[in-house]
Amino acid sequence: MAEKSLSDQNLPDTFNEIWKFYDLLEKTEESTSSDKVQGYVYHACDMCKKAIMMVNKLELFSRNEDIDEVSSGEIKYLLLPGLMGYFLMKNTVRDRLKVVTESQDFYTDFLKMCRSYNVTTFEVPEKKEATNSDTTVVVRTAPPRPSPADLRGMSGQRNNKIQRYKEQKELEKKLHDLKEVVEQDHVDDEVKREYYLTLLRRWVNICIDELDSIEGEIGILELMAKRKGDKSHSEPPKKVEDQSSAPLRPFIITKDMIQKQIYGLGYPGIPTMTIEEFFDKKVEEGTLHAHTGGHSMEDWAKDPDKDKVEQEKEEAEKETRLENDDPDELKKARDWDEYRDDHRRGWGNRKNRH
Repeated sequence: MAEKSLSDQNLPDTFNEIWKFYDLLEKTEESTSSDKVQGYVYHACDMCKKAIMMVNKLELFSRNEDIDEVSSGEIKYLLLPGLMGYFLMKNTVRDRLKVVTESQDFYTDFLKMCRSYNVTTFEVPEKKEATNSDTTVVVRTAPPRPSPADLRGMSGQRNNKIQRYKEQKELEKKLHDLKEVVEQDHVDDEVKREYYLTLLRRWVNICIDELDSIEGEIGILELMAKRKGDKSHSEPPKKVEDQSSAPLRPFIITKDMIQKQIYGLGYPGIPTMTIEEFFDKKVEEGTLHAHTGGHSMEDWAKDPDKDKVEQEKEEAEKETRLENDDPDELKKARDWDEYRDDHRRGWGNRKNRH
């Protein structure tokens, strides 16, 4: 960026600096909310304001003129309101509703100017405003249920968007070709004029789409502001006690029925006995035998890989004993076959039905 003060710059230099900021913001990969990008946005907006003031002071444009009456070197200055709206939409520091409303005004001014100069036939819809002695309020009412005529209108809007999209692609291709010629040292005035007119028409489509987007965003922002205002007038929220999770404790089994009735099934009662204590107690009472071999869930939980190897080893030993006609294994196999013959699958889950 040039270090020259704005007060020392003329309009062409100022516009060139503005366009450099536009190129930077279009090509940057940094977050829009970063300090660097917001610095670009701030300076670009400031320069746009100065450039618009210069244009007004020089009285370059009049709504009674046609685009053919504007010199080729001045056509680009018609872009200033549109560029100002673009830079404003990049601002993430100020209140969002104020930002998009100001951007909407600049986009609207740009389109109205282009309409008066016959660059476009697009008519910008007017805002409906209700005024009183103190302030002016923009009225946005909920849309009624669409009628057949409304549906036709919506279909027309969709077709217009499709048409603008196709036109935009053609304009971008044309701009790309013209830019290579314009950047040469010696350029014909007609080529330069065609380039800026094409750029102007491209920005007309950009601003139309931006206004559609802004209208939807303003509705959401106003609703959020209303809800925030309603919430601020409501009762203050009750203080929520600290619900930080307690440290994990071992699973508890109650000692007897009295504790079960008082504290529930060990939860959230006082810790009485861990699983290990329960297991040792049952082994001492003789109602539970300690695990001495074979496959168990306890082994699997401790070391799944080791347990899998041991299980495969047990299966291999079992097959070997069966192949060698081991009496114990043969008896187990016959008993299991007889059990399955006498107890069909599913008999144990009939809930007393025959």
